[in-house]
Amino acid sequence: MSGPAKVRIPFGFVALAGAALVALWFLRSALAPFFLALVLAYVLEPVVARFARKLGREWASILVILGAVAVAALLAWVLVPLLWDQVERLVASLPGLKERLEGRYLPWLQAHPVVQVKIKQGLDGLDPMALVKEVGLAGAGLLGWLLSLITLILVPLILYYLLVEGHKLLQELDDLVPTRHLERAKGIAGEINGRLGGYIRGQLAVSLVMSLLQGLAFQILGVPNAWILGLVAGFSNVVPYSPYITALPPALLFAAVNGTSGGGLLVVALVFTAVQKAETLYFTPVWVGRASGLHPLEVLLAILCFGYAFGLVGLIFAVPLMIVLKVATRIALEHYKAHPWFVGEEP
Repeated sequence: MSGPAKVRIPFGFVALAGAALVALWFLRSALAPFFLALVLAYVLEPVVARFARKLGREWASILVILGAVAVAALLAWVLVPLLWDQVERLVASLPGLKERLEGRYLPWLQAHPVVQVKIKQGLDGLDPMALVKEVGLAGAGLLGWLLSLITLILVPLILYYLLVEGHKLLQELDDLVPTRHLERAKGIAGEINGRLGGYIRGQLAVSLVMSLLQGLAFQILGVPNAWILGLVAGFSNVVPYSPYITALPPALLFAAVNGTSGGGLLVVALVFTAVQKAETLYFTPVWVGRASGLHPLEVLLAILCFGYAFGLVGLIFAVPLMIVLKVATRIALEHYKAHPWFVGEEP
């Protein structure tokens, strides 16, 4: 019985691929527009492919990109005034923040001198020069962010070429694969590519839904800056559990400054946790899993295992890594089932 052909890759090729990955890592900031365009290409490719049958890829790509820009502009037209209003309210509330905090918590602090001593010790331990240095680093980071924002002008152009000529690039990569392994390599790459595209689209859908749910929950509970916090919570969900750091503490702070009681703060925390549990137990496992061809349990297992093994990076890339691992496992099982020992033949 003939099984799957064995693929032996020379060590030099593996080393070269590793060096290329290292180079990509060091150039990640410069290549950010390309990575963003690649993600958008994954999202828009099914739409382009559908229109390309009648219009050709060039016109289909142009129309889809223009449509995406129009949708983004419409969302900005609707959301930006709302968000800007909340930002203005936040800025306007800052001058009175000190007085409200003192009026609310100073009597309690005066009744607990031990806490005052601890706070004073913490403040005395701050190094002013270190703070200045951190501010300088933040300023440099802001400048770098602005420069990166300017480079995003390249994204639509890069996206256009990826949508129009991406198949030509794949053809050039096919030419690097030995002919005897070409069909099998194309099948594996196509499967991984389809699953990764589904993952990106599923994750985007989850982020949008979570932004809406968290923003609506904060709005109902009377938390200031509800929709800003909702967007932060929704899109930081790309890193599992990070909204507990990026969104919950600011929400509790804004609610406390707004006069919310201790019981009200507990309700905010419980509702926030309930929405996050819905994401963890349903939206990500089911929506992302279905879009990427993974079982919900496989998604949860990936987040737990890769997060435990590799920390933050593992949480970010857990599902894509599980996609590759599942395809590799399927190939390994094909070889196993084709082995003479499995089928009962003499080796």
